[in-house]
Amino acid sequence: MKQHVLTTLCLIACSSMQSLYAQQIQIAGKITDSNGKPISGVTINVKGASQGTSTNENGLFTLNTNANATLTISAVGYSRQEIQVNGRKTISISLSSDEQALDEVIVIAYGTAKKSTYTGSAAQVKSDAIDKQPVTSFEKALTGRVAGLQMSNGSGQAGATSAIRIRGIGSMNASNEPLYVIDGVPVISGSVGQMGDYIVNTNNVMSTLNPSDIESISVLKDAAASSLYGSRAANGVIIITTKKGKNGDPKINVKSSIGISPSWATKNNEPASVQDQINMLYSVLYDSRIAAGQTAEQANKNTLFRLNSLDWNPNSANYGKPTSSYGFGIHGYQFSTDGTSQWENVHISGKTDGVENRDGKYYDWNKALFRTGIFNSNDISVSGATEKTNYYASLGYTQDKSRIIENNFDRINGRINLTQKIGKYLEFGSNVNYAKNKLIGMNDTRNTGTNYLYQASNLLWQMYWPTDYKTGNEYTARYGSLAYNPLYYNKEWENSSKTSKLSAIESLSLKLLPELTLKTIFSYDRTEVKDHIYYSAKHYNGMADNGRVTEVSTSIEKLVSSTTANYNKSFGLHNIGLLAGFEAEKNTTDFIRATGKDLPSSSLHTVATAGILDASAYSWGNNMMSVLSRAEYNYDERYFASASFRRDGSSRLAPGPRWGNFWSLAASWNLAKEPFIKQIEEINNLRIRGSYGVNGTLPTDLFAWRNLTSYSNKYMTQPGGGLNNLGNPDVAWEKNYSTNVALEFGLFHNKLFGTIEYFNRDSKDLLQNVPISTITGFGSILRNVGEMNNKGIEIELGSDIIKNENWKWTLSANAAIIRSKITKLYGGRDIVWYDPTGGDDRARFIYREGESSLSFFGLEWAGTDQTNGKNVWYTNDGTDGDFIFNGKAASYDYKKAKQTIIGNANPKLYGGINSDIDYKNFSLGLNFAYKIGGKLYDATSKDVADDGYYWERIHAAYFTENSWSPSNTDGTYPMVTGRDLEDVNQISSRQLFDASYLRLKNISLSYRLPNEFLKRAGISNARVFFNGSNLLTVSKYKYMDPEVNQFGTRGWETPLAKTYTFGVEFSF
Repeated sequence: MKQHVLTTLCLIACSSMQSLYAQQIQIAGKITDSNGKPISGVTINVKGASQGTSTNENGLFTLNTNANATLTISAVGYSRQEIQVNGRKTISISLSSDEQALDEVIVIAYGTAKKSTYTGSAAQVKSDAIDKQPVTSFEKALTGRVAGLQMSNGSGQAGATSAIRIRGIGSMNASNEPLYVIDGVPVISGSVGQMGDYIVNTNNVMSTLNPSDIESISVLKDAAASSLYGSRAANGVIIITTKKGKNGDPKINVKSSIGISPSWATKNNEPASVQDQINMLYSVLYDSRIAAGQTAEQANKNTLFRLNSLDWNPNSANYGKPTSSYGFGIHGYQFSTDGTSQWENVHISGKTDGVENRDGKYYDWNKALFRTGIFNSNDISVSGATEKTNYYASLGYTQDKSRIIENNFDRINGRINLTQKIGKYLEFGSNVNYAKNKLIGMNDTRNTGTNYLYQASNLLWQMYWPTDYKTGNEYTARYGSLAYNPLYYNKEWENSSKTSKLSAIESLSLKLLPELTLKTIFSYDRTEVKDHIYYSAKHYNGMADNGRVTEVSTSIEKLVSSTTANYNKSFGLHNIGLLAGFEAEKNTTDFIRATGKDLPSSSLHTVATAGILDASAYSWGNNMMSVLSRAEYNYDERYFASASFRRDGSSRLAPGPRWGNFWSLAASWNLAKEPFIKQIEEINNLRIRGSYGVNGTLPTDLFAWRNLTSYSNKYMTQPGGGLNNLGNPDVAWEKNYSTNVALEFGLFHNKLFGTIEYFNRDSKDLLQNVPISTITGFGSILRNVGEMNNKGIEIELGSDIIKNENWKWTLSANAAIIRSKITKLYGGRDIVWYDPTGGDDRARFIYREGESSLSFFGLEWAGTDQTNGKNVWYTNDGTDGDFIFNGKAASYDYKKAKQTIIGNANPKLYGGINSDIDYKNFSLGLNFAYKIGGKLYDATSKDVADDGYYWERIHAAYFTENSWSPSNTDGTYPMVTGRDLEDVNQISSRQLFDASYLRLKNISLSYRLPNEFLKRAGISNARVFFNGSNLLTVSKYKYMDPEVNQFGTRGWETPLAKTYTFGVEFSF
């Protein structure tokens, strides 16, 4: 009986399962827009179930579901639809565009907003624009894409730090960098590590973030957009949102690319020919002998002595005898002239007394020190989402070998983003990222031994060889004029920096009411940098110490905890949003430096093996607590108003001024919804908005408000200390008062769209070192006394020029006109300061009331006197000078010239142009960046366009071709001389050049493989692509790369390279 019942139940169950299976069908569908063009990324969900999927690039999808199911179809920019399956196995769906849905959803402070309803000034760059460029750090992909954002790529070195300025600069003493926020939490950013104190290099902590993990980047520009971040947002905010899963089956995405950099993006101080160089050197040396009172015959004889490596001092006991201290005779060359004048053509021939005759042969140092750079990137990710779980996990490896030998960057990174719903009301989120970088061989300074661009372009004559011509052995001695054999010495030094970064963002969201959500975030961010530099006893930097090694460890931790309550409610046509929250932040830094000297051998070069030790260690930190709130209101999405308030308290300030209040008010009016605009068919979007608010900036010094005693001094073996810092308890927040007014428009069915925006930023209470009586033991004290102003206009224009089934062409451009000037200084006194980059005080600036914030200060070079080839300087001292030149008082003596403002580094106009063309499965993207106006200061011209100060240096071709001589009296540069040696060494307008340029930053071409071909391999999507970076540059400045640092200066930094990248991406 039991067996009969069991059998009956099994038959009933099987029958039920068979019936259920019979109701399940596989649907194949295609989704297009109103023009019949396939739409990718459309989300298809089964209503009331957890099933779902999305369309591929051809608009196709497949889904297993019930024959009577209802499908919900949704996509950004299109009206939502519900479709009854009704047993159909094939479905074609056409989505109509929704003018309201076309609004871009942007990530803002503590939330998201539709761009059309947002009252602040913000721009967004999506992942597809970032993916198009082969970069190790995402900042470089922003160039030319956001109006008002100025990106400075001052170095093409692997792993170099970029600088971002949003709407000018707002401080003279504190930071001008924006605040970086990742997934809602402020993070450690900038150049981290302390090795810069020793060799002035950069180590960009943001390069630990894999650009392939980024979903979008929002740039917040005005107070309404950024004031919720309070004291850190005066210079704008960059919000990075990392990727999440999308509804549907798990998706595995693989991307791999490899690129080469065979050449620089520009010419870089191309040397003159060996013949021109030796003729110029002969003229300089000859002139110095004439200045010493020698006759023409004596000057000619002694100059040739020096070139031939013979003692040229008539008063020396070794006069005329071989010397190894100078000249090219010791390198296998000999020199002669036909006559005895200063402008003789010098004959060069090879010597025959060694193992090698170098007659007519020269060494190519560029080939030896530079290589074809290689860029390699590999990423794999797994992502997906169900009704309750959203996940994204990735692993990546990137390698960048720059064109300079011994300069490599490696990164390995992993990320897990997870969101899990727990019941109906609770949601848990976890974003964890770990990355390790290794950077070796970095040096962008004017260090004479380890900057290979400087060596190859200015120090290493082609008559210097890495081997001795007499013996064929490796040449280890100094060549002369600070030149050394880098092929030998690069084996005798090490320079590396290792960065590890762990960040974890944990969150809980609780839906207390349908309109009210409570969210708590806890973030842990730790960055550790270990720097290593070693010079052997054979290296000239280590000879005096019998070998030297330095190890530096810097650990930075940032803990952030925030809790916010978000309330959103609609009452008919009224919509309100309220936000309130609390945030606490703790930052700590630990620093350890150990140096060892007198190393036992080159194989044992650790601090532990050194005979002489020196060490120091420090620990410091700061804390912040904040309360914040925001209120938003709109009526019928036609009239909008918002207000925000944040109160910050920081340990960087004394108890009195510790707390600062930061706020904003904003409003906008959507005129397109008004009846009198609706009737105008050509206008589809018309909105005006405005805002006013206050942000702040903290002092960079953690202890500026208190007296500090340093115990780093010693007397004999006894510890000792002294007052290190004279504190000012009244030091307070710098304040930025920001006004913003904008007009947004969309015309002709939104085929033409854009924004015109005016802003004004008054920065007050700026920190300035104010002079005090020296009887205090100090020369100045920090006070809030300065003021400056930034104002300008930003314009963004775009057009969907073509948009049909096969073609889509979108063209956009942006421009920013910004004027930045100093409005108040303590007592109206000027402040003279130097470019802090490069470590060589390469350029001088001045803060002066009424003048630009980046005013170059120096001597005004008038040019060359065509009658005699001498330098001419405008005196600018109110006198008539020694003579009148071009209508102004002038002199041949630079000592009689007065320093003045000689130029402005701020451009008159800058921006970008972007073009995206899609044709069937092909896509072509172009990204241009440009700058018009302003000056750049080229410190290298002191070296390569020298008219006498540096005798045995290589001259650039542009100088030898344009310097004055009896046969070239139209030369724009002065004649070379051996007597007025300091002229070129002055900071002057002679080193200033027009900074305007247009550059094709990136070109991308991709092809998506046909779906029919991919199905056979089980692949849902695949493309092959090509990227080209820095392939075209148009500039008035022809001598080096016109992309300079944030101060408008250039030294011997590594120039940018042309990069050609090929890759493949596929998913399944």
